[in-house]
Amino acid sequence: MRDSAPHRLTERRQAILRQASAALRGRPVTLWRMANGGAVAELVSQPNPPRDAIEFDVAAALRFLGLTGSEGTRWVVCRLEPEHWQVAPVRRDVPASPPTGVERRSPERLTLELAGLLLGALERLWTVTDQATVYLCAALAVIEAAVDRVRDVRGLTTGARAHLLADLAIIADAIEGALNAS
Repeated sequence: MRDSAPHRLTERRQAILRQASAALRGRPVTLWRMANGGAVAELVSQPNPPRDAIEFDVAAALRFLGLTGSEGTRWVVCRLEPEHWQVAPVRRDVPASPPTGVERRSPERLTLELAGLLLGALERLWTVTDQATVYLCAALAVIEAAVDRVRDVRGLTTGARAHLLADLAIIADAIEGALNAS
């Protein structure tokens, strides 16, 4: 049986967070989502993270940094030192180059930027792939029902033909949906 799409997506996100954590010498990396004016920790790179990794006030940190954390946006966060946190948005576009052409972001910041970019860019691909799978599974179910109906029909009456044509139209729509999703 096929795993649920949300479960697989969570595993994929957590794998990226674990890689970012490894690059940051084992520091916990957390994925946060803005909701109802605050932030909610969705995933952490490691099981049983320290309390401060999931009790950080991301919304206040974003306001302090002059960033807007609108409803539904996601952020990758890591505590580097007791009072030094790095926050990077989950996004699909590459961050702008530094205005002077000289990179001033720390390696830790660049690691989080990359994790946020990977989460944002690949999530669309994962979602489209899962949606196409749903369409194709629906088409398969209709095909199986059509085959069973053909087996049970004794002669091809007008009604039976109409059912088969309707089933084929549903299959065509499902396949079209799968193709449009990718």
